[in-house]
Amino acid sequence: MPNNTKPSLPVDSWPLGPFLESLHAEPVSSEKGRATWRLTVAEKHLRTHGILHGGVVATLLDTAMGRAVSTLCRDDQSAVTAQLNVNFIRPSWTGETLTIIGEVQHSGRQTAVTRGEIRTAAGVLVATGTGTFLFVARPIEGQPLFAQQPDG
Repeated sequence: MPNNTKPSLPVDSWPLGPFLESLHAEPVSSEKGRATWRLTVAEKHLRTHGILHGGVVATLLDTAMGRAVSTLCRDDQSAVTAQLNVNFIRPSWTGETLTIIGEVQHSGRQTAVTRGEIRTAAGVLVATGTGTFLFVARPIEGQPLFAQQPDG
């Protein structure tokens, strides 16, 4: 586990970014190595056949697991997803409120391994996931995390 872990920010101060803001996913809580999010499924989250889009499911798991890892980052670090696996258990429909939990299973010097799950308000399992995250140096304020390189 990285040394000198910082205290977790209050959920109302978590930076979400425009993509998560557009989904209306809500941070609920975090503690060292664990984070919880919530989403009420709306029409904009659906794919054809009226079910929650798999990309939203993957995003929710990636977000909760990534936030769990970020609670272990040093002040000079961020975490980025290196690998993500999603297992879809059952569909979800408009109006269902989902709870998404991410937990760190192992944390080393350079990577962290996580697991996550999404459940309905009744506790029914919707999806599970695992992920590997890399600890990377936090950029200087105003600079991008990664420099864009030309393809080729």
